[in-house]
Amino acid sequence: MRSEKSDWKGEEDLLKKELGLLAAAIRVETFGRDFYLRMSECIRDKEGKLILKSLARDEKEHRAWLLRQVDRIFPGKDVETIRPDSRYASVVPQRLFPELPEGACLPPKDEIKAVEMGIEVEKASVSMYEEVAGLTQDLELKLLMQRLAQWEKGHQKILEDNLAYLKRGGSWYGYEPILDG
Repeated sequence: MRSEKSDWKGEEDLLKKELGLLAAAIRVETFGRDFYLRMSECIRDKEGKLILKSLARDEKEHRAWLLRQVDRIFPGKDVETIRPDSRYASVVPQRLFPELPEGACLPPKDEIKAVEMGIEVEKASVSMYEEVAGLTQDLELKLLMQRLAQWEKGHQKILEDNLAYLKRGGSWYGYEPILDG
């Protein structure tokens, strides 16, 4: 039972904010999965392909976790009907990849541009997850958001390390599986 001092409106506003952030996060994770898969198809480097496919698998899993949270907190809510938080709705960049013929690869300067874009998306994801973790009173959601923020920081580091190699005219530095820890 609520006391007279309960703030129903405040609680409702917080839930709407969390829902908008989760909707934005789902869209970002969807973009990340598609982006990394497409990029893995557009580069020649075997190690780079493995890294990008691993990142795509992670993003797919993150999206599934987020969808489960929305369903747990807002049962039956269709994610497609949720308006994403406007600050993060624009995180998903415009299309990067030109229409390449089957089997064609990105030139090195476009690989660098794509990695830089991926880094920015990962940074925004970290910020978004940390914001949700700081807002929510839901312990399960808070723990997941903290975990996702750390995971995305790991993605950012992988991309930053590879960006340094690519900018020096090298190739991707190699594949290390991202383990749940």
